[in-house]
Amino acid sequence: MIRRLLKLSNPRQLASRRQRPLRQPPLPLDQRVHAITLRSAALGIRKRFYLYTPPHYTATQHPLPTLYLFRGHEQEWINPQQDSQRNNRTVVDVYEELLRAGAVGPMILVFPGISSADNGVPGLLVNFKQPEVQPKPGVGRGRFQDYFLHELVPYVDAHYRTDPGRRGTDGFSLGGFMATKIAAQYPALFRTAGAYDGLFFWDDPTDGATIAATDLTFANPIFDPAFGAGPDRDRRYAAANNALNLVRRAEPALLRKVTWLIEYGPESGEPHDSNFYRGHRLCKLLASKGVHNQGRGELASGSHSWWWADEHMRHVLPLHWQALSAQR
Repeated sequence: MIRRLLKLSNPRQLASRRQRPLRQPPLPLDQRVHAITLRSAALGIRKRFYLYTPPHYTATQHPLPTLYLFRGHEQEWINPQQDSQRNNRTVVDVYEELLRAGAVGPMILVFPGISSADNGVPGLLVNFKQPEVQPKPGVGRGRFQDYFLHELVPYVDAHYRTDPGRRGTDGFSLGGFMATKIAAQYPALFRTAGAYDGLFFWDDPTDGATIAATDLTFANPIFDPAFGAGPDRDRRYAAANNALNLVRRAEPALLRKVTWLIEYGPESGEPHDSNFYRGHRLCKLLASKGVHNQGRGELASGSHSWWWADEHMRHVLPLHWQALSAQR
């Protein structure tokens, strides 16, 4: 289960910083996106992410909504060879098809790099407890939440025509962990939050402020840098960064500020090809707070694959657009 479902392949304070020249990413990545490198004070290293602007972006003068798409490595959403079933297509193809059909409007898509360079250590959008446990290129000080909130997002807002009041998140697998975690933590910053087959840690049934001791996935060594190794693993710190615990303890009114678009594979795919039980748990917790999941929930034919992650985006991109373009 762990090996299959953890397939990781394996504010404006920065406005004055000079933007580095945009470079076309090397093949096989989608050539419609730009590679951008930031010198991160939070991480203490240079960190790369990718960004897509819609057709005719240079001609528009209006601020656009921004959707942040998470996985592990920043290249996965835009690599047409990430999954053989993708047929040499990426999420940009999905978006542009919907744009031509009038199902969505102009949006900026951002693909943050929240992992080690080899994608072996997931960043999880948290500030690492022990970044030295598995030192790898691309981790640095391991302060990935600070990097994202205080450097990457402000950089995008400072250098592109964005509307800070119209941000959304979505993600696949551990990307779903990040997308829902950050929206549940900061509902004032993100108007939408989606996930496909998200990998969430089980909240303790008797104490919503910790992770269940029975969750064997949480014991995987790849999470040592984020939450501590061995007896030093901090279950309460993990719970403070885990969507299930965050939703369970949140004020309902805050959760209702976010449009939730949660989808996951079928129960029949457990335990090797679906995160059904974890996704179902998140939807149940949202419902207990009076929050309606506007995603489809269980996808009876779904699987833990990039083809289905793209299909998730085909369905939810118009819903992101509707929520992000609505007046408040």
